[in-house]
Amino acid sequence: MLRSRRSILITSIIASVIFMAMMPEGSSSGAPASHTGAPGEQTCATIGCHDDNTINSGTASLAIDMSGVTQYVANQTYPVKIEITDPNITRFGFELVALTNSDSSNIGTFHITDAQRTQPVQNQYQLFGRRYVTYTFDGTDAVTTGNGEWTVNWTAPSANAGPVTFYAAAVSANDDMTDKGDHVYTSAKTITGQ
Repeated sequence: MLRSRRSILITSIIASVIFMAMMPEGSSSGAPASHTGAPGEQTCATIGCHDDNTINSGTASLAIDMSGVTQYVANQTYPVKIEITDPNITRFGFELVALTNSDSSNIGTFHITDAQRTQPVQNQYQLFGRRYVTYTFDGTDAVTTGNGEWTVNWTAPSANAGPVTFYAAAVSANDDMTDKGDHVYTSAKTITGQ
């Protein structure tokens, strides 16, 4: 009797684990590091998640906005806004990195200004040490229908390091509780040192 109860319990636990593993992912807590499309990186469209559409093939537009800044001054802080627009979409995601043009190393420092919608992430494996900003689960909600946006501050390095490029990838999601049918977009913005 005890043996059959134990057998039923073990079978139930195994069935529960299998069932949970087969369920579609209903939430997201940020993009994995190194998926901005920057040098040496892929995007979520090429690694097995949002991968059933070609990059930049949908109806959205993605922009990196620094309010007209084209040059940075050492130690100055600048807001960086990532904005994606896609009619009738209510769920979006993004990832952002800043790299030197000379050797594609991290440059400057990101500062989270809205911890409810954005979070830092650092790669622990490939491209070790690159630091990113990505969305939180709450940050996937559109700010208005058809518009996703996130703002983070970036502090320039302590000395002119030459041109810096910001790379971003974003997802326009159909909100069907899976990663299928979504579109991935990339954008880059370069500023020079002063």
